[in-house]
Amino acid sequence: MISKKIIIMAGGSGGHVFPGLTIALYLIKKGWSVHWIGTKNSIESKIIPKYDIQLHYIKIKGLRNASLKNIIISPIYIIRAYYDVKKIIKKWSPDIILGMGGYVSGPGGIAAWNCQIPFILHEQNKIAGITNRWLSKISTKNMQASPGVLKNADVVGNPVRERIINIPSPIHRFRNRKGLLRVLVIGGSQGSSILNKILPKVSFLLKEKIIVWHQTGSYELEKTKKKYKKFQLNQYSVTCFIKNIAAAYEWADIIICRSGALTVSEISIVGLAAIFIPYPHKDKQQHRNAEDLESIGAAKIIDQSNFNATLIANILDSLNRDKLLLMAEKAYSLGIRDAMLNIFNIINDVVKKT
Repeated sequence: MISKKIIIMAGGSGGHVFPGLTIALYLIKKGWSVHWIGTKNSIESKIIPKYDIQLHYIKIKGLRNASLKNIIISPIYIIRAYYDVKKIIKKWSPDIILGMGGYVSGPGGIAAWNCQIPFILHEQNKIAGITNRWLSKISTKNMQASPGVLKNADVVGNPVRERIINIPSPIHRFRNRKGLLRVLVIGGSQGSSILNKILPKVSFLLKEKIIVWHQTGSYELEKTKKKYKKFQLNQYSVTCFIKNIAAAYEWADIIICRSGALTVSEISIVGLAAIFIPYPHKDKQQHRNAEDLESIGAAKIIDQSNFNATLIANILDSLNRDKLLLMAEKAYSLGIRDAMLNIFNIINDVVKKT
């Protein structure tokens, strides 16, 4: 039997790459052949090759916060990337192409449309990125994690790794749990300077109440470790990257984090109380991602401009495991645990119809 072939386009941030990787690994298990399009010196260049997935590089840059020079020369990059993707398509002849959003998907989506290859999109956020908004007008099929983001799109949820979906429910995790409250701190795959700055101070203020597992990102690991050491705190773990995030979720009583789309979806699927510090995008994308959890009492949203050690310490000091379990169960009620199956069915249906 000849395996079906798919190209996945995702890069620039963990929020695009990790959902794409979840889809890739699921399809490989189902006998599909997967190629990936991304950029060099970005997160996908470090992650994707570890899974023996063929990674093709294109030269393309995002325009968010770009300099005037990069904005002026961006059409050259887009045209060159378009032709590079077109060569890959013609050489490999995929059955379908999947764009996960972000600037990597732009030229590839146009190339797929021009080559008449079925092209589908997945939007992870509550506010669609500019690339997906444009491409959704020419795509074969649109998918979205939440309702009302893209026109004519199926609501499928965000694909999450199986080991996260299989974490025991909150009531089972919290049974017989004692001791200091367990606080998980994650600033996204690259870390967050403001979380690295504030959380050691919070730990000092609440050193008799909490213990912290802190993902700092690679750039500020040593600096953050020094801050914890300065306050003479005995923490659970301070590390640049948590490889087994499922174990961290299972360990935690509450998470303090950014509110990227994938993080919010994982928190809902696991069922975990949260304090969100949304990255201050102009379109308030991350704030919107977290609003459903806050509205049902599963989370609190603190704008970065108001974020300080005293405020967070006061919030944590007001909580106990009974309250945190109630918040966790509310979060659990919003989790979409069959997203990967939804996405797989759509991919299959589109291929069958072409």
